[in-house]
Amino acid sequence: MTEKNDMKKLVEEIYAVRDRGDIESTLALIGDDCTFRMVGNTRMSPFSTEASGAAFRQAIMQLITVWDLSKVKTAGIYVDEDEHMVFAHREGEVRHIPSGVSFHTEFVDKIHFRDGRPFKIVEFVDTLQVAETTKMIQIA
Repeated sequence: MTEKNDMKKLVEEIYAVRDRGDIESTLALIGDDCTFRMVGNTRMSPFSTEASGAAFRQAIMQLITVWDLSKVKTAGIYVDEDEHMVFAHREGEVRHIPSGVSFHTEFVDKIHFRDGRPFKIVEFVDTLQVAETTKMIQIA
């Protein structure tokens, strides 16, 4: 198998276990030395701040326990083998578990690889929708 196929397959596996809400399997596939950041205003902290180590683990655990992505599908995975990077376009119904609010959305993950493992995940989401749903901000 090529490196391109290996990266794509690993991303598909990560999404499969994440979408089932399996925190430990998700973290095992990603690895301990990865960082995560959601692109957005610093008011979205801690997610808008690059997290690593224990903060990374906490961010992933919180995302999985608060957001149900079981109805989200991967629309496309694009692999840049030269840059060791994967762009994954995902879309579907997302449910905020604490409030029960569901909405349709699309988002993109940019996953950087080193030695066959993700080491940096940058997520591009509708941060206004996230902030409104979680009551971080209220729009009148």
